Amino acid sequence: MEVVSAPLFDTSHNLTGLLFIARDISGRKALQDKLRDIALTLEDALDAIPEGFAIYDRDDRLVICNDNYREIYAPSAPAMVPGNSFEEILRFGLQGKQYDTGGLTDEEWLAERLERHQSADGTVIEQNLADGRWLRISETKMRSGGTAGIRADVTELKAARARAESAYRNLSLIADNVSANITEVAPDGTCLFINKTGCEWFNGTSEDLIGTNLRDRLPWKEREAVQSIFLDALEGEKVSVEISLNFPDGVLRECHLDCTPRLNDQGGVDGLVVLITDVTDRKKTERTLAEFYAITSTRELSHEGKIGNILRLGCEHFDLPFGIISHVVNNHYTIIHAHSPNGELLPGTTCPLGDTHRVSKLEAGKPPATEDSTQSESAGHRCREVLSLKSYIGAPLLVDGIPHGTINFSAPEIRKRPFTADDLQIVRRFADWIGHEIARQRDHQALMDAKVSLERVASIDDLTQLLNRRAFLEKANIEVQRFRRSRQPLTAVMMDIDHFKLINDRCGHAVGDDVLRRFADAVSEELRTVDVFGRVGGEEFCLILSDTGLDEALRVCERLRKKIFSECRPGHMEQPITCSMGLAAASREDIEFSTLMRKADTALYEAKDAGRNRCVIHKPENKPANYF
Repeated sequence: MEVVSAPLFDTSHNLTGLLFIARDISGRKALQDKLRDIALTLEDALDAIPEGFAIYDRDDRLVICNDNYREIYAPSAPAMVPGNSFEEILRFGLQGKQYDTGGLTDEEWLAERLERHQSADGTVIEQNLADGRWLRISETKMRSGGTAGIRADVTELKAARARAESAYRNLSLIADNVSANITEVAPDGTCLFINKTGCEWFNGTSEDLIGTNLRDRLPWKEREAVQSIFLDALEGEKVSVEISLNFPDGVLRECHLDCTPRLNDQGGVDGLVVLITDVTDRKKTERTLAEFYAITSTRELSHEGKIGNILRLGCEHFDLPFGIISHVVNNHYTIIHAHSPNGELLPGTTCPLGDTHRVSKLEAGKPPATEDSTQSESAGHRCREVLSLKSYIGAPLLVDGIPHGTINFSAPEIRKRPFTADDLQIVRRFADWIGHEIARQRDHQALMDAKVSLERVASIDDLTQLLNRRAFLEKANIEVQRFRRSRQPLTAVMMDIDHFKLINDRCGHAVGDDVLRRFADAVSEELRTVDVFGRVGGEEFCLILSDTGLDEALRVCERLRKKIFSECRPGHMEQPITCSMGLAAASREDIEFSTLMRKADTALYEAKDAGRNRCVIHKPENKPANYF
């Protein structure tokens, strides 16, 4: 019961009685006990919350907060008294240098914080304290008009997140600096991660590609092949294959593809990590070097054939249509070998060296290469206007260590794939072999020239420049063998200058030599290219008239005899120069030229015995000879 008592007085202020009022307050006491229990329960509940919790009334004054709230803001805890406003508590903390204001003044920071607190729209914000801790704050308006706020210490979470982000950045940095395509895809094929190289191959950015199915960007044949590989990897085993893929950037690549399943704790496949390595250059280099060895080692190709095949091989390897080997002389560039799709480049074409890219090769002494000449050092060179070439690779040709020219492969289009170190080694190897081959051909030609010179020295008479006896007899025997095969007529003529010893004795050997030269020239001028003429003794000569019978041979010899008489006498000599000749026709009995030569020699002696300066035809024995 609740009892209220009061004295009663009359008008004279005399006590006349007492007034008692009693009322039953059992219900109110029960309600108060219940509210007290609820308040205690609320306090216990708030203290059980691991985060800091506080309630502010509609006037923004603290109603209640838990111990965690006070611990989080320990320097401000003395101000956390119910009835103090949120602003008063913040100011108390600012005075204690509790907050990291991020370079703002206290008033600027306070105004910004109060604005967010008053909005209390449930947005999560992060707050940095001066001791380095980070808090995550969420504030929400209540139906009563007050504000409920939660504070959580996320310092460790922030640190872990920072470490994770740093690790992710490091992994991304590593992945982005790998020349292979690295992707992670979900079991349904959705891209979860793709590195820089992958973005370039798929012709997009990570923002464009993540969340999409990369297989859909491939041609249908490649799409089906990749789908089959992915299905095998989803069974839980790593799959490694070599495959050719046309990527969206327009480049066909020969690839080594590793598809590794990412397993969860239960052993199921959560996704696939795909590593695609471009092995195009390696495979192409292996094929090119193998074919280059086959070309250079075969005996079936000539020197020209080998060089032509090397140019073709280079054009195929570098994916460039034009291949050129040049020779540079006196600042002029001459094409000596060329390979082009439609024969546009012709060997023998010459242009000033300054109009070409090759001048830089010769000056640099090393292989230059550019996929896009508009972006190279030669972008402003006149050769771009003259030749309209945008991509090229080449190397200087050295022959015996001396610059000879260049080997070059080029195209009027920009090359999609960059040249590699292997490409530079290959073009250098081409240049080295061709330089050595040119040097070897030079040496071979010099050897052949020397051989011809030696053969000429061994077979040519120095004085008359006619075949000497040995060389003449070799050719004469060949002619006899041809006669025996073809049965075409053949006539041998032995010739002797009359009284030549007397010329030497009376006029001297110099005059005699002059007569011999005049004689040889006079006879040679009347002969055909098929006829064989040689000096077989001091003043003796022999002549073979191919496809010529005795009658025609006699007319030829008579013409020669008259020409010798009229042209072979030196101007200071009075004695005329005459010649005796013996003719013999080849027959089946003449197995070698020596028998035919004896017949002609017999006829020659008959001409001399008959008075010289005449032609005599050999007749079989027991038949008189004819004299002319």
